[in-house]
Amino acid sequence: MQVKTKTAADIMVPIKSYVTIDKDATIYEAIIALKGAMHSEGKAWHGHRSVLVLGDGGKLVGILTMSGLLRAAGLKEIDEDPEIKAESWGWYYINQLREETKMRVRDFMRPLDLYTVDASVTVMDIALALLKYQVNSLPVMKQGKPVGIVRALDVFMVIDEFFH
Repeated sequence: MQVKTKTAADIMVPIKSYVTIDKDATIYEAIIALKGAMHSEGKAWHGHRSVLVLGDGGKLVGILTMSGLLRAAGLKEIDEDPEIKAESWGWYYINQLREETKMRVRDFMRPLDLYTVDASVTVMDIALALLKYQVNSLPVMKQGKPVGIVRALDVFMVIDEFFH
């Protein structure tokens, strides 16, 4: 099958192979879940770079990527910034951040319906969508239900066939 006729369904990673987490879980719990899904062979780490987020009734509602986790870590960094603590308002702000902002997965996830592709779209259309939305993965939908995730890596692994 040539890349011109391959579809999202042909190259996607099935939903079942991803780690899932509840939308109300903490960012720390998400980090632990994602780390648990990774494995190392020598110095390189392998595994998915995102977790699927489940809402009420176990329904898939979003995707939390490493980028989302890094954004959350950036907010945590504010808590440890000595320059902010040196300001008169700094201690108050940091305490409010600690007490009121319990960083949850739902606050940093990308909603499922924000960017998706249908299982029938071609690899080239997937590549264009990844570039358009500036993301590295997209949920794959079939008849309105999520069936997989297609990643930039999946597209890259077959894109050389386009040049034959």
